[in-house]
Amino acid sequence: MPNRILKESICRSEDIDSLTWFEEVLFYRLIVICDDFGRFDGRIKIIKGSCFPLKSVTEKDIERALNKLSAVGLVKLYQVEEKPYLQLVTWSSHQTIRNQKSKYPECPSNLQEKEYLQEKENDCMQLKSIENNCMQLQAIESKCSRNPIQSEYNPNLNTNICSEQNSSEQHEQAVITLLLNTGEEYPIVQSNVNEWAELYPAVDIIQELRNIKGWLITNQRKRKTKGGILRFVNSWLAKKQDKGGTGSSYAKTVQATPVKQNRFVNYEQRDWNFKELEKMERERIAQQADNRQQPKDERYAALLAKIEGGSSA
Repeated sequence: MPNRILKESICRSEDIDSLTWFEEVLFYRLIVICDDFGRFDGRIKIIKGSCFPLKSVTEKDIERALNKLSAVGLVKLYQVEEKPYLQLVTWSSHQTIRNQKSKYPECPSNLQEKEYLQEKENDCMQLKSIENNCMQLQAIESKCSRNPIQSEYNPNLNTNICSEQNSSEQHEQAVITLLLNTGEEYPIVQSNVNEWAELYPAVDIIQELRNIKGWLITNQRKRKTKGGILRFVNSWLAKKQDKGGTGSSYAKTVQATPVKQNRFVNYEQRDWNFKELEKMERERIAQQADNRQQPKDERYAALLAKIEGGSSA
């Protein structure tokens, strides 16, 4: 058994001072017989035979002294596989560990504490690794030159477009925008227009959206929320459908195209079929002329029949 170290600070230790002479002697003799990790067999008979081979000390005296050492925190008593062992708590602070393996099993609580400390150490290493990666990315970014087109982008352009749209709608360009109660503009995309066109075939969807936009501009206090604007549009179109529709067949010939916007152009562009519009306008004028002519023809036929009836009499 290698030599052990006793420091002079032991004379001023409050824990040691709280012990009786016998308890203090037992503690010193345990220091001598423990292995290089401060552990020893916890059976009373083994302790008695190892610490006091020539003294007539009872096992009860040793058991009481051992419990006192455990109470003041100098000795830790534990069991492994139902066998008792002891561990001197401050061993690693005062003694030199030479052997790589202990003769006795380690305290289970020490194992749990080591596992916990190991997990914390691993977490710290991962955080340091992530921090190093972030620093490397920042260094790379600082060295990269920016795209000149992106550097000329004006961040103030169209900043009031509603930012919280469905991801599927964010990939489509706006056909028209409607003002919300927050002052933001809610984009209506072509997929919305197509869906409403199927639901309300008698309504000119684009024209009604313009009407809604004008109504929202003039009725600031009645503007809708982001969650209620589509319900409002749907209700508006449904009422228009119930009243017989827009009354114009322009919706069949006018195809709305997405808004093409840049820093210089910020208006809606549409493709118009002017030949078809002109043909429809001529048909409408001709139909109105026929409607005005029909009552005159009926009155003329009635007058002619009356004259023919009189002459026959």
